[in-house]
Amino acid sequence: HDIINTASAIQGLTEMLETDDHLGMLPLDEVQALLKQASVQLIDEIKAQSQISAAEQGDLTVDPQLLATVPFLMDLIGVYKHHEIAAGRFLQLDPQAEDLLIQSDRTLLGRVVANMIKNALEASKPGESVTLGCECAYDRLRISVHNPAVIPHHVQLQIFQRSFSTKGQDRGLGTYSMKLLAENYLHGKVQFTSTPETGTKFMVTLPVIWER
Repeated sequence: HDIINTASAIQGLTEMLETDDHLGMLPLDEVQALLKQASVQLIDEIKAQSQISAAEQGDLTVDPQLLATVPFLMDLIGVYKHHEIAAGRFLQLDPQAEDLLIQSDRTLLGRVVANMIKNALEASKPGESVTLGCECAYDRLRISVHNPAVIPHHVQLQIFQRSFSTKGQDRGLGTYSMKLLAENYLHGKVQFTSTPETGTKFMVTLPVIWER
């Protein structure tokens, strides 16, 4: 669903360039920037689907490496604050986030946290904030993504199922893939809390030192 939508957006933008329909609507450099952004998004979505397929078949390669948590989270913020689902919303790092050096697979962990960010942005209203946090307890690291919305109870009961989605048919791999990648490949644990008083927080808990 997402891949088709992104590909359709690219097609529409290229048709604008071919017919000069952008004249009087959008400057040429703005059309080109949108085309580049959509192309990057399309490639990212294809890679995500490929990773899920490989993970389900047990064929995913894991490459643990050292990474610093705050620069890692700031890189993700830099990517998704320009995403179309972030329009009118604020994506920020908790000032108390701990900058720690951990061993993990940067790509897979990035996919897990990116899905948390996208879900939080989609659940938020314009003017609301999505906040990323990071804290350490003993030998475990917890990365969190918080938004002020609350998930209905019946949705909470099904949220990690492969086929479940609140977005329509063929949409539901975001939360499923978080758990699949974190728990089957990163030695982690994905959890969430959601109440009217505190909003919704998704968390991935990981070992600081890679467990072989």
